Amino acid sequence: MTFLLLLALTGGTADRVVAVVDDDPILESDLDAMVYISYLQNPALYYQSSEDSLREEFLDLLISQKLIFKKGAADTTLDINYGEITNMVDAELDLYYKQFDTIPDVLDSLEAWGLTRNRLRRILADEQKFQAIVQHLLVSEGKTQPYVSPNEIREYYEARKDSMFLLPGYIRISHIALMIGPSQREIKRIESKFNDVTVLLSRGAEFDLIVEQFSEDPETRYKGGSLGWIKPGELPPEIDSVLFKAPVGELIPLQSRDGYHLFLVERKLEDKLKTRHILFKTNITSRDTARVLRQAAEIRSEILSGDITFAEAAEVYTQDFATAEQGGFVGEFSFEQLRQLAPPFDSVAIATEPGDVSEPFLSESGVHLLKVDDKWVLPFEEIQADLRAILVAQKRQEWLEEIVEEAKADYYVERKEL
Repeated sequence: MTFLLLLALTGGTADRVVAVVDDDPILESDLDAMVYISYLQNPALYYQSSEDSLREEFLDLLISQKLIFKKGAADTTLDINYGEITNMVDAELDLYYKQFDTIPDVLDSLEAWGLTRNRLRRILADEQKFQAIVQHLLVSEGKTQPYVSPNEIREYYEARKDSMFLLPGYIRISHIALMIGPSQREIKRIESKFNDVTVLLSRGAEFDLIVEQFSEDPETRYKGGSLGWIKPGELPPEIDSVLFKAPVGELIPLQSRDGYHLFLVERKLEDKLKTRHILFKTNITSRDTARVLRQAAEIRSEILSGDITFAEAAEVYTQDFATAEQGGFVGEFSFEQLRQLAPPFDSVAIATEPGDVSEPFLSESGVHLLKVDDKWVLPFEEIQADLRAILVAQKRQEWLEEIVEEAKADYYVERKEL
């Protein structure tokens, strides 16, 4: 989803009108901009909804904004502190741009799409203005804080307590991760290239020249293979754990999900190291994927038959070195945190009962088996305040929808097909 969105934003496609409110058009570029900004604010959103449904949702929001602005313009009692809104937005923009400095690709895509700082300021200011006008309209109708009775809270809990993930709770999960590696034939091809490079380096060839000639990492190929200064945890665990123990100046062959690397550690300080590498990408085929899926199914059969426990299997088979010594234990997550995991971990965990082991499934990093060690809903007494907040938010949303529906009766609205 993220890459598709970035592609759409930087594609420079012709703008078009996606909706009209009264005589004000809503442009597709405005819709795309709002969707993209929401991604920056909450990346997990795009693991929880399809791109089409998100665009529909944000178009609804833009239409609501236009309607509320028109109601606000017609209200002579409206008094909004726009200076305060400007200060809040500028502070938020400062925070974003500090983050963008560390992610050049994001800044480039913003500029390519014409999302200047001024345009971002307008979009964010519109969000704040929308909230301020809504608050004013609600107060003018005597609606300040929705009332939620104790009975409503109890009924909400009782209706959902037997359905996992509809209420606050926790889950403990473990996994076995298997990288999809190349065939033996492909490994021999890579080993041959490795040997050629090693021989050249042992004869005094310049590392920079060898990188430029052999490396298949486009980002570092013409930079001498430099990865710069690296801190613990910034590289995959299978690489991180080796490099920080390796001596300076030694060539270290390692495998990762990207392929095979030849690392050279140049310098080490107490909490970081400077390294370069040569990358040999491997050609992974559908046969390789099928082979690893079969391997995962065989491991699962061993576990289910009682020949080996899940924890023992993780210690033997998993290629997630960060969890191997803990028997594959990933951690304990709240249900809200679980929903923010990259798919399909969230859906697999939800579908798997405590004590069960999932069928093998694919992710961006390989093939996995997932075991749900336990999951539970919190007692009513512990989450009563959270449930009240949920119900208050729902009632406020209903109030907003009522205001928007009233405005639709006063102004022409035309919505185009996306």
